[in-house]
Formats: sequence, C-alpha cells, structure tokens
Amino acid sequence: MAFEITAYANRTTDHTVTIKTATGGYVQLEATDVVRFKAGRGGAVVLDLDQTATANGSKVTVDQVGNGSSVHASVTVRLAQGDTSALTGIYDAEVLVVDDSETAPANAVKVASYGVLGVVSSLDGDVGLT
Repeated sequence: MAFEITAYANRTTDHTVTIKTATGGYVQLEATDVVRFKAGRGGAVVLDLDQTATANGSKVTVDQVGNGSSVHASVTVRLAQGDTSALTGIYDAEVLVVDDSETAPANAVKVASYGVLGVVSSLDGDVGLT
C-alpha cells in the first residue's frame, strides 16, 4: 500500500496507515511486533520512529492489530512539530513491521507500506493561544 503524507514544518501531523499483505490481504500484528516509520533521502534517515515517543512526541501508535481474516491492521504516525521544525522537502518514507516470530532471518524487517513524506514550510507569526 502506498501513502503520501503532507506535513508542515513546526506543526504536528497525524496520519493513519493501513497495513495489508502484498496482495491486499489481512494482517494480524502480534503484541511483540514492533512497527516503525522511517523517512529520509538516499538512505540517510531523518526520522526513525517506533511506538516509544520521541522527546517531542513523535511516535507510531497501533490503532488496530487486525485479525488476519476480516480486519486490517492500522497505525497512526504522529509527526510532532519539534521533529518537523528543521525539515522541508520530499523524503522517501516507509512503515515497517519487525516480526519477531521470523527465524530466517531472525526479527525479519517487513515493509508494510511505503510512500513519500512532503514537509512544507509553515507560515511565520504568532501561533500561540493569544
């Protein structure tokens, strides 16, 4: 499944990604699986998130583990303003599942979804409560 996320530098953005098999089938995430979001250019990563929040609050949240037969797994990627403040431009992006039940290779890293992250400059000026 491909996705496109448009985020604004120095603004918080939430984006939901549905996780399916390569043929569009249903996936069931296990409690020990780790879901990651990575964004970067030419192999250099600028954002690397998992289910533990960064100091600024960016993280991946598993919304639905799926059931393998009729409900798709889904996650929300939260890009917090503090983690996007220095980013502008287009980045390759992917949602990965690190499957600890795999043994060959151990902890197989599976691409669950891929796409682009576009970070646009935000407007200057007061954005406070008053």
